[in-house]
Amino acid sequence: MQYAQCPVIFVLDGKAGQGGVFNLSRGGCAIESDLGAASGDPISLQITVPNRPQPVSMELGKVHRATRLECGVEFMVVTGDAQEILDDFLIGMAKEGTST
Repeated sequence: MQYAQCPVIFVLDGKAGQGGVFNLSRGGCAIESDLGAASGDPISLQITVPNRPQPVSMELGKVHRATRLECGVEFMVVTGDAQEILDDFLIGMAKEGTST
C-alpha cells in the first residue's frame, strides 16, 4: 500500500506554518509539522491536492491530539466547493488503492 502526503499551509494561534497532511478523510486529517499545537486549538488549513490548481480550504478545524511533531485535526467549517474537491480526491485515491 502506498501513502500519499499532501502539502499544507496552516494558521494556528495567529501564526502561519507549513507541513504535510496524512490520514486525510472527509472529517479531518493528521498534520506532520513542528507546529506546537495543543488539543482544542483552532486551526485553518490550505491543503494542496494533486491535479488541482487551487488548494482545498478548510476554514476552521480543531486540534484533537498533538505531539511534538504531529497533530490530529477535525474539520469544523468547510466552505465553497472544498468538500466536493476533497471527496473527488479521496475517491480517486481509493480507486488507485492508495491511502493518504
